[in-house]
Amino acid sequence: MADAYCEVVSEGDGSSGRSGLAFRLGSIPVLMPWSSLLGIGLVAFLWMSNFSVVAGSRTETAVLAVVFAVLFYLTILGHELAHAWVAGLCGCPVHSITLWALGGFTAYDRRTSSPLREGVIAAAGPVSSLVIGFAARALSGSGSISDVRLATVLWALGVSNIFLGIFNALPGLPLDGGAVLKSAVWALTREEARGTIVAAWSGRVVAVLVFVAFVWPDLSQGRAPDLTSVIFGGMISAYLFSGANQSLASARVSRRVPGITARSLARGSIAVGSDVPLSEALRKAAAAQATGIVVVDSAGRPTAIAQQNAVAAVPVERRPWVPVGSVSAALDPRAALPADLAGMDLLQAMQAVPAAHYLVVEAGGALVGVLSTADVEAALSGSGRG
Repeated sequence: MADAYCEVVSEGDGSSGRSGLAFRLGSIPVLMPWSSLLGIGLVAFLWMSNFSVVAGSRTETAVLAVVFAVLFYLTILGHELAHAWVAGLCGCPVHSITLWALGGFTAYDRRTSSPLREGVIAAAGPVSSLVIGFAARALSGSGSISDVRLATVLWALGVSNIFLGIFNALPGLPLDGGAVLKSAVWALTREEARGTIVAAWSGRVVAVLVFVAFVWPDLSQGRAPDLTSVIFGGMISAYLFSGANQSLASARVSRRVPGITARSLARGSIAVGSDVPLSEALRKAAAAQATGIVVVDSAGRPTAIAQQNAVAAVPVERRPWVPVGSVSAALDPRAALPADLAGMDLLQAMQAVPAAHYLVVEAGGALVGVLSTADVEAALSGSGRG
């Protein structure tokens, strides 16, 4: 089973658009997409042989395996609650916990950046799994449990949680150990993105080694790998590799954030009245070497922005008879950004007033141009003008 932590900056519990089971533990929403039921079934199937020696029938074996699988998912919830508890102690509000087919994650609001804080939050998960595992293992062998079936379930919970704790401590994102490695590199280099890149590349290596670990016992004996090992190992490895890739992409974006500015990404624009013919507005834009057209009212206040797709859809011969206002979209009066906004301040200002387009203005109110959200996204992805 694999676990990861997740940081979010936006408000809300992140539950919108998800289907499955949902409940709350205190103020924390816990989400279980339907895929988590597949995970319970998979865990029960993989561990079923461990209960056949104490069960009286195949039905009882299956029941014990399912009971163990459900309890194991509860211990995963305990693992995630450890993340949530420590995050709360660190002043990071927790938005949700999600349990799914291959583990879970905790979403919390990262109010301030700190490698120590993030490392401690990440380490809480594996530590909690080890504590649960050793406690269950000790209880199963203490002699105080007279029912051998219950003792076997506790033994399985102990072994599985010890494995979960060790596995999650592996030094590669998206595992918790990868988050600790990221924090360590971040603390040494004082560059969060560098820490993420190192931990993500380590995660790619871990993903490959995990698959090898599943198939190596058979290969070392000259046998073809067992199909179950190939499938399960492949699932875990693919999850880890995908998570590492996502972390790399996130690091590359974060490195570009400081370099984006409203002024550099704004498209030069002209201001015209809403009743100006489209052909005339386009002529003025071409003369000013502008690519944007802002519609203003009689008092000169911006009210709308011409939409490029709507403009392009008007045949050339009809443009003298079509007012520019008819191919424009209303502008949120709050969607105005100072030209000097840059980096995270720019992104936070855009997040505060979500819109497709923003006016970029000088301190005195003079129009600089129009900033498109699509242009910002392209600049962050490395494919844009910024």
